[in-house]
Amino acid sequence: MKQNLISMKIPFIQKIIRKHYNHFDEDEKRNVTIFLILELMMMFVIGTWAFGFVYLEMWEMFWLVIFTWIGYTLLFIGTALWGMPFKIGRSLALMLALVITGVPPIYYGMDTMITVHLVFVPLATILMFSRKEKKEFFIYLGLFFMAFLFVIGWNLFRGPIFDVPAETFHIFNTIVTLDSMFISLYFAYFFFTQNAEYKDLLATEREKSDRLLLSLFPDSIAGKLRDSNQSIADSFENVTILFADIVGFTRYASNMPPGELVAMLDEIFSEFDALADKYGVEKIKTIGDSYLAVCGLPVPNENHCQSIANMALEINQVIKEKYTAKYNLTLRIGIHTGHAVAGVIGNKKFVYDIWGDCVNIASRFEACGHPEKIHITEDVKNVLGDAYVYEDGGEIAIKGKGMMHSYYLLERKEKKTTSSSINVSQEIIKGLHT
Repeated sequence: MKQNLISMKIPFIQKIIRKHYNHFDEDEKRNVTIFLILELMMMFVIGTWAFGFVYLEMWEMFWLVIFTWIGYTLLFIGTALWGMPFKIGRSLALMLALVITGVPPIYYGMDTMITVHLVFVPLATILMFSRKEKKEFFIYLGLFFMAFLFVIGWNLFRGPIFDVPAETFHIFNTIVTLDSMFISLYFAYFFFTQNAEYKDLLATEREKSDRLLLSLFPDSIAGKLRDSNQSIADSFENVTILFADIVGFTRYASNMPPGELVAMLDEIFSEFDALADKYGVEKIKTIGDSYLAVCGLPVPNENHCQSIANMALEINQVIKEKYTAKYNLTLRIGIHTGHAVAGVIGNKKFVYDIWGDCVNIASRFEACGHPEKIHITEDVKNVLGDAYVYEDGGEIAIKGKGMMHSYYLLERKEKKTTSSSINVSQEIIKGLHT
């Protein structure tokens, strides 16, 4: 959590907290900080009163102020030097606040401006209780409410104890009004800075949660999850599924240290993630050594099959060029196109997932394929058309579907065409020179 704005401006308060209250959590440290600041404020305000009451010869108020000022001074010293238990110090400080705000209306009646200070006591209570102390907070509010009722009742049935000249009473109220303005300015400043701090903190946490959602889900799904707690499920008629699986992964798992194994998977699948971004493919998840990706959802893409095919061809190329020699590693890839359902279900450890025959068939084609080859269904071949080169894989038995014709995707024809065009151009240039 960000450091409290007020405590940052008063370094010696941080020194007191580190010395005596470093075992407190951030919320409790904030309460101690506010407690010390309020004690200093009361010592200053009440101390100035003493001179005014001597000048006005209001000795009953002078001695009340001296008693209260000594009390706050001892509390501050006890907290700063000896680490007085915070809850005890807080209780005594609030009781002293009730004395200095509740007794003057009994002395002089409800007409005194010091009655306004009764409003500041509950505000101080709000500042000095943490979110874990709801019960204690409401108990204190109840005590203050009963004290207010007592002051009102005294004035209704008994009246003021002392009578003072009108001019003296006028000066007294003027002093207290200025003092009230000072206290209200402090509270306004405090609540403004706290509000700004918590808004900044809330915005930062919102950004973190948004980044986390976007790292786990597609943009549109993240937006729906942010705005609703309901399950999300959509049906897509035209998507293409890719399953990739490391051949002989059990052997790697038994022969490699766990750290190296995880590092290898992270290195390889990070390459796959980069290719998924390149071709506009949505990674769904990794299951051990298997990688599942789809194109055509959650945003429809008319070239979903071509995007997956191009990604699969580049995956094969990357594996052969970088990882076959490094890890003696080969890969099987299975692809199918068709209908699928995708969504997020549940409300705990939820993930974006896909279901349907299209997923199952792609998984089984991967399992029935050959290392370093891309095993595709006839539906995929029909969608891709003549832009690619294939190898007939014959009929294979697929559980739940019976016999299905299969093919192996070899390469894009554009590569050969481009190469032939270059060769023809070179021959023409040679002929012209001859």
